[in-house]
Amino acid sequence: MIRRFAVAALVSLSASIVRAQAVGHPLDPLSGAEIQRAVAVLRQSSHITAQARFGTITVQPREKAASAIRAARIVGFDWSKNEGFVAVVDLAGGRVESWAVVDSEPPMRLLTIRRAEEIALADPRWVTALRERHIDTSRVSILVGMPERAKLSREGSDRVTFGSTYLRDAVPPGDVLSGLGMKLNLTQGRAESIQDSHAPIQQAEPAVARMLDTPRGALKRLRIDQPDGSNIHVSGNQIVWDRWSLRVGIDPRRGLEVHDIWFDDAGRKRSVLCSGSVSEIVAPYGDSSFSTWYPRDEGDYGMGIYSRSSAVVANDAPANAIFLDATSHDHLGRPITVPRAIAVYERDGGILWRHANQSRRARQLVISGFSTIDNYDYQFNWIFNQDGAIEGEIVLSGIMNVSGGRAFDSTHAEGHSQTGHIVAPQVNAPNHQHFFSYRLDLDVDGTANTVYAMDASAVVADRNSKGELFSMSERPLATERAGMSDVSFATARAWRVVNTHQRNGLGQFTGYTLVPGAATPAFARPGSAPMRTAGFIAHQLWVTPYSPNELYAAGEFQNLGLDNQGLPTWTAADRRLTDTDVVLWYTLGITHIPRPEDWPYMPAHRGGFRLVPTSFFSRDPALDVPPARNP
Repeated sequence: MIRRFAVAALVSLSASIVRAQAVGHPLDPLSGAEIQRAVAVLRQSSHITAQARFGTITVQPREKAASAIRAARIVGFDWSKNEGFVAVVDLAGGRVESWAVVDSEPPMRLLTIRRAEEIALADPRWVTALRERHIDTSRVSILVGMPERAKLSREGSDRVTFGSTYLRDAVPPGDVLSGLGMKLNLTQGRAESIQDSHAPIQQAEPAVARMLDTPRGALKRLRIDQPDGSNIHVSGNQIVWDRWSLRVGIDPRRGLEVHDIWFDDAGRKRSVLCSGSVSEIVAPYGDSSFSTWYPRDEGDYGMGIYSRSSAVVANDAPANAIFLDATSHDHLGRPITVPRAIAVYERDGGILWRHANQSRRARQLVISGFSTIDNYDYQFNWIFNQDGAIEGEIVLSGIMNVSGGRAFDSTHAEGHSQTGHIVAPQVNAPNHQHFFSYRLDLDVDGTANTVYAMDASAVVADRNSKGELFSMSERPLATERAGMSDVSFATARAWRVVNTHQRNGLGQFTGYTLVPGAATPAFARPGSAPMRTAGFIAHQLWVTPYSPNELYAAGEFQNLGLDNQGLPTWTAADRRLTDTDVVLWYTLGITHIPRPEDWPYMPAHRGGFRLVPTSFFSRDPALDVPPARNP
């Protein structure tokens, strides 16, 4: 009775807070009060038990209508019922709008990991084992012993797994605490056994330790300051800088997102991008001596919620950065503030334009978010330029997945293919690839858009006697099958999104061009597990009509082992794409052939793409940028 009253009081209190809040944009992340409200409403319903745990609590996507009812989408697993579920909670109405059981397995690997950590932290045997090693529990995670696409083992009706202890800030081989393992009963919420051989923590090789402990002499300070103050104006989730206006947020699954992006064209607000985010990540490994492994870091772990990463001051961003906190949640549905989740700063952008004795210096606005998924670290950047261009950039660092033993490399070439490489004594790093599916909901001067493939080629011989002429041709991607397109070095292919209802001063349709940057073919063969689970890697570009239910390139539930979800299934309908609200899905790909210089911490590797105005303006929009002043 007391518990029911407390829940009811919380629902009532949260409802009043939610009503009092002025929601700036339908895609703004959920506030702490909205998270509390959603969880309280769901717990008060008859759908879940006290052993329900939450993977992600996000904004329920809607059609693009200002009157859409704001709701929370909750993906979770009820351990006492062995039910994975998705619930949509109407926040204003305080009701469960929809409820669906999706499987008897956790729909995200994150749910299993959080349950394992919950059990470990409550077990005094495990806590004592860490204390004896002088390790704080805040430094560790639990790795669950499950191959990709594997289901949890069962003992009767209980779900069980084995867990090892991962030290997040350690260098291999000391990152996994050898000799400390657990058998976990996830259903009952207890450790069936703890195995501790009291093995010493393995240390990094001496040369690595020396370099970390005795750094080189520091360079003289590079001063970055803005004595007149920042040009960045932040109000809640909205950022205004120079001619740009946009909104930012951290989604539990997708991580850093940008929304509602406009350019002020001489007082006229012109829409460019409704929403930009990473919709899925997959990293297929290709070493013959390495286990089958193709982690889906977003769909299985959550780029915003797994590590709840904060920027490292003075290192992740320059001294003039403004840091924004984000609201997240834990597996019990309690709101959590993540400090410095987003970094926002201006930086020098090199020459903006130049001719003879006239020159202009460029300035850029950078929005950064951060994610650590066990050994890998990512920085996601959105870069806004004064000439109207937008850049998406991914920065990869962290520690490679490795195994012991001998790999084939240049020190002992024996005619074998090199699927892995020695990067340190007795350390083999496998060849692997990283694929990031960027979801780009472009609204170029509105939602009535058409996508054209732009290809350059030499003019045919009978009209090209000099042999010097080449042309650019455009073809509309009229349907989804035509929209499945690949980067072409032979034709310098790019893709232009055009609004055929708007023209610039020259009478040309206004548009923005997606200029590909980092791209690579997938080396996983058709029918392989990576291709079945993340079919978006088969092409660098996919195009779909906007749908609020199509957010994830490989489908929503990565942990359920479903094949051909997301883009391969949606595009099979071959829907019409002309003069409609289109979404571009760009597959940014990086092939990583390991080298000793990548060990133990990888130097940052950058990849990206550009969205460039093409006939969006009638002339260079940066002509009015004033000359830089001498300090």
